[in-house]
Amino acid sequence: MTPFIVLVAVVLLGAMAVPLTGLDYHIRRIMLFQRRRRRSKITSTPPALLSIFQKPKKMQVPLTDVRDLIISLQLGTSMESTLTGSLAKAAEQFADRGVLGERLKKHVEARLSISPESVLEGLAEDLDCRQLNEVLERIRMAASGGVSYNRVLAVSASAIEEDIRGAVEQRIQKAPIRLTPIMVAGVFFPALILLMWPLVASAVSQLR
Repeated sequence: MTPFIVLVAVVLLGAMAVPLTGLDYHIRRIMLFQRRRRRSKITSTPPALLSIFQKPKKMQVPLTDVRDLIISLQLGTSMESTLTGSLAKAAEQFADRGVLGERLKKHVEARLSISPESVLEGLAEDLDCRQLNEVLERIRMAASGGVSYNRVLAVSASAIEEDIRGAVEQRIQKAPIRLTPIMVAGVFFPALILLMWPLVASAVSQLR
């Protein structure tokens, strides 16, 4: 048996033995400690200096919350309410809906007197949500093209519902792909250890 084969066998067994011996836990602890040290160095930098190099980070919101907001506005405008009145009512209804409710209330109080589009623009600036930007564009087109807000909001709600359904279908399709490597590893690695062990034992006995 050549030294190269022995070396490969030892490396493979060592790699597979790491999780079994608990060394992977200590390796993860060391890597976590290093990341925390780097993070502490960043946070120790003066905020004024950080603000020069970092853009404000947009906040994440559940797409279902955005859909519910658009449906609420659509229902409000369908009952002959203005978009301004619908936004004011939605700010009360969504007060306890996390980040979306908080930012909506803030922009309604600060911008609703300017225009309803200004409120939606503020939301789109604060939140990381492509669909909100699309709603804002449709609202602007409706204002300039004479299309009713109710129709535009109904189209927007349907589009967001399609996005939610598509995301759910993608997660369902990816689930087997994520499980396959785990299942293969559970079968392959024990079999590989059984196959390699006689070779390693023979190589070690020859070295004595």
